[in-house]
Amino acid sequence: MVYELLSENGLDAYYKIGDATPGISRRKSARSARYEYLDDAGVREKLLTFTDGRKSTITFSLPQIHCSSCIWLLENINRLDPGIIRSEVSFTRREASVTFDESKTTLRKVAELLDRIGYEPDLRLDSAVRRQTTPGDRDFYIKVGLAGFAFGNIMLFSLPEYLSGPAGLDAQFNHLFGYLNLIIAIPVFLYSASVFYRSAWAGVRQRQWNMDIAISIGIVAMFGRSTWEILSGFGVGYMDSFAMLVFFLLVGKLFQRKTFERLSFDRDYRSYFPLSVIVKKRDEEKSIPATSLETGDLIVLRHGELLPADSRLMSPGTRIDYSFVTGESDEVPAVKGDLIYAGGRIVGGSAELVVTKPVSQSYLTQLWNRGEFKTEKSDTIRSISNRFSRYFSPAVLLIAITAALYWLPSSPATAINAFTAVLIIACPCALALSAPFTLGWVTGILGRNKFYVKNSDVIENMASSDTIVFDKTGTLTFPMEARVRYLGSPLSDAWQEHLSAGLRQSTHPMSRAILRFLDHRGTQHPDFFEEIPGSGLRFRFGDETYEIGSAGFIEGAVDKIPENRDGRSRSYISRNGKYLGFFEVSGSYRPGLNGLIERLRERFSLHLLSGDGPGEREALLPLFRDASRMHFEKNPEQKLEYVRELAGSGHVLMIGDGLNDAGALRASTVGVAVTDDTGTFTPSSDAIMHASVIDKLDTFINFTRYGKTVIKISFALSILYNIIGLAYAVTGTLSPLICAIIMPVSSVTVIVFTTLATNLIARRTGLV
Repeated sequence: MVYELLSENGLDAYYKIGDATPGISRRKSARSARYEYLDDAGVREKLLTFTDGRKSTITFSLPQIHCSSCIWLLENINRLDPGIIRSEVSFTRREASVTFDESKTTLRKVAELLDRIGYEPDLRLDSAVRRQTTPGDRDFYIKVGLAGFAFGNIMLFSLPEYLSGPAGLDAQFNHLFGYLNLIIAIPVFLYSASVFYRSAWAGVRQRQWNMDIAISIGIVAMFGRSTWEILSGFGVGYMDSFAMLVFFLLVGKLFQRKTFERLSFDRDYRSYFPLSVIVKKRDEEKSIPATSLETGDLIVLRHGELLPADSRLMSPGTRIDYSFVTGESDEVPAVKGDLIYAGGRIVGGSAELVVTKPVSQSYLTQLWNRGEFKTEKSDTIRSISNRFSRYFSPAVLLIAITAALYWLPSSPATAINAFTAVLIIACPCALALSAPFTLGWVTGILGRNKFYVKNSDVIENMASSDTIVFDKTGTLTFPMEARVRYLGSPLSDAWQEHLSAGLRQSTHPMSRAILRFLDHRGTQHPDFFEEIPGSGLRFRFGDETYEIGSAGFIEGAVDKIPENRDGRSRSYISRNGKYLGFFEVSGSYRPGLNGLIERLRERFSLHLLSGDGPGEREALLPLFRDASRMHFEKNPEQKLEYVRELAGSGHVLMIGDGLNDAGALRASTVGVAVTDDTGTFTPSSDAIMHASVIDKLDTFINFTRYGKTVIKISFALSILYNIIGLAYAVTGTLSPLICAIIMPVSSVTVIVFTTLATNLIARRTGLV
């Protein structure tokens, strides 16, 4: 039935990718009636990770996922149901994130479809994170256990031969124990070693060489040779070595699998996602880490801030931008009582919400890594190592054949031994582990120092940076200590109250500085609020409309604005089109900035971009030295074009506040958003740095470069191991059994080296 379903929809390629029996038997699947409860609104609310009434997203746990066929089918499931927009599979977690159109299909129909094609979803209404052993894992453990059992028993049956001495064992016993060994070894050959056959066959079908092709040939060669010796009576074969070989190879594969799963688990579920949020208790507001949020907490979000957990809106109304979740910039209106999903941004003024679900760091990390926010970067070490591993197998096979042909005329036994040993001892596993282990350690250490990267590729790109571009306001300046003065018509208490209420909706550093200067703690909320990035704010209370921002922003609403001759940072104010005055803000630079710029200037080309006037040019010139690289009064579009031009000829590291710099951050090779205590970073950024550690920027860059060096050294160790191992293997004197033991040791050596080296460097650079 599954075949007919796939065939009718042109999905026959499913059977050409991996083994022919992915998923589970259709007879074991539940009937569709089991999914009637998914039509219940309360159940849907608990299971969906996102919905705006038109599009919904749910993450299914599918324990049946175990091969490339599964991934291919599940990511093409939209061809079976046009209502499914996209499906993304996480192989290590055995999960599929499915986004569907509510007008064309339902959650129940999606679950029924998965069940019908053999992937019965494991639906749970609790939100606890569990790590479960999947059926695929159990099957692998059985294969390891069977190989170990066979190895032990074949060794026992081989003891008489080991202890027989020079005289040898009686022919009858030789035949008896030889046939017993063959009987025990057959399940190992057909079942336990099938892990390597399937992987090798998949590589052959996709015309991609992998290491399991060489290993499979070696296993077949050793089993075939031993079988021939036993059946022909020529000898007793090497079934003990064969069983032990398969056992150690499976143990090595299990070790590698668990290593990658642990890296993925740590990254998705334990990494601290750097968001803070304001919690309101007894009319007092306090900023706390988002990870400390509990169900029932009342939180306050301002314009542009990100919602870190599913919550219910308590304010009369607001607008939600779900572009972080859906990749589309459509704003969704929300009214009091509506459920707002994690990842949404507040648009148009502050809002109060009650948390309904705990923060899911894995979900927010997944959103940050969504394809819509990725840009094409240069080749990374990991991609280079993957390409190297692809060419590694055919080269090893060529060496094995050459060695066998060389020894065949003089000693067929030595020829087979050399052929088998070369295929087994040559291993790119250490190469494959070098980059993920090192980058995993670097990612974790940087995170503990309040520098959070989107993924490990960011580390490699950061290490290659040769140009650094700084934003000024909110990045180099410290908003909490900015000096503010007001010049203009007197502001009445009512006007100051209105201005404070409007400024409170914004997270821009200038807005926060002026708000502290006014020092009003009113509870009013504007009837209308709008923030234009790079320009200013517009808000309304009744029939009174206020504008505060740059001269160009309110120029059409006022008769005359005084000339800003000294180029200082100013925010002009108008009320109902009448000019009132302006706030002049003098930034206080962050501690340690002078030393940081001096250290960076020695190795990098430094640039400054600012949307403010040139009033602080003279103060910054002694630091940046080159006035031609200091640019003021630049709007977001001009910043974007400037960074894009620099990135065309180098590796640009852009440091901005993530508000007006979103475009420039994305255009750079690495975009770093600096944040003080808010959740207003942009998903276009590649990294988030807490403002308190900006003076360590050069240390972070140095650490990424050291990490890249560690990877290169571990590459060299891996290649050296293979050269030495192959040199011995081609002589035919190295036992295949010894090769099977040595091969996992190479992986362990690389892991130990990268772990110790990375942590030692972190300690010497002061990051640990």
